[in-house]
Amino acid sequence: MIPSRFAARVAPRYDRGSHMPSKRRRSRGQAMVEFAIVAPILLFLLLGIFESGLLLFVVGTARFAAGDMARQESESGNAANADQVSIKVVRNGAMGSTTLAVIRQIDVFKLNEDPITGVLTPACNAGATNPPPPCAGVYNTYKLDGTTTDGGPVRWDPASRSVKNRATDFLGVKIWYQYNWKTGIFLAPSSVQLNMEFDIRLEPQTW
Repeated sequence: MIPSRFAARVAPRYDRGSHMPSKRRRSRGQAMVEFAIVAPILLFLLLGIFESGLLLFVVGTARFAAGDMARQESESGNAANADQVSIKVVRNGAMGSTTLAVIRQIDVFKLNEDPITGVLTPACNAGATNPPPPCAGVYNTYKLDGTTTDGGPVRWDPASRSVKNRATDFLGVKIWYQYNWKTGIFLAPSSVQLNMEFDIRLEPQTW
């Protein structure tokens, strides 16, 4: 008989098979919990990128529209239909036809130049944060279809604008528009009120 101290030592056996299914279940459960935590964050990031892209597109389109309108005003000078022609440029352009934003009001107004600093300031409604009312002789407010916002006459008659060389009027154009969030309640429940202004000097047409 072999003494016990010389007997071969047999390593104990462990039945791992019985534990594998529970480990897999724990792994799957952990993955689902992690996904539930990360998925909303990824969703908000994707929505934010999508919404930011649309908003930047609208802002850029509004800037282009205001610039085009101001340049048309400068070329039209003191023509009687100067404002109507320039508003038509906006209406037929990308800003007037897009469904991403709604134009609330279009302003055409006279700018006063400081003789010392050269700073231009509106002759009326300076610093307005909402679509303002018209002002007699210096400030026109229109709808996108070209009619005045109050249904009254034009306050700053285009025919009265100075186009004399070295004395031409400075003119400002401001487009008030509204951007509605496309992602709804996920990012912001309300719309954003924005505006875009472009200032220019009328081209001289007389000497």
